[in-house]
Amino acid sequence: MPTDAQSLRAAYGTPAFIRREPDSELWRYDGMTCSAFFFLYPEGGTYRIRHAETSPRGREGPTDPDCLRSLVVPAAAAPASRPML
Repeated sequence: MPTDAQSLRAAYGTPAFIRREPDSELWRYDGMTCSAFFFLYPEGGTYRIRHAETSPRGREGPTDPDCLRSLVVPAAAAPASRPML
C-alpha cells in the first residue's frame, strides 16, 4: 500500500475528491463497487498516509484488500512491437 501522497497518486491516479484541512487532507477514490479513503498528514515536507479505510470495510480491518486492488491504475502499456515483414 502507498505510504505518501506521491506513491498514492502513482498507484491510484487522481483522487475523485480531496478535502483539505489546515493540518490534514482526505483523499477519496471511487471504484465500481467500493470507495477508499486515505487520511494524509504533513511530515518531513510531504503528506504521509496515517490511516486508510474502504467502504465496504474489510473483514479483518478497516480496508478491504480487494477494493484497494480494484482501484490500482494499470501501468502504462508498453509500445506494441511491429510485426516482422
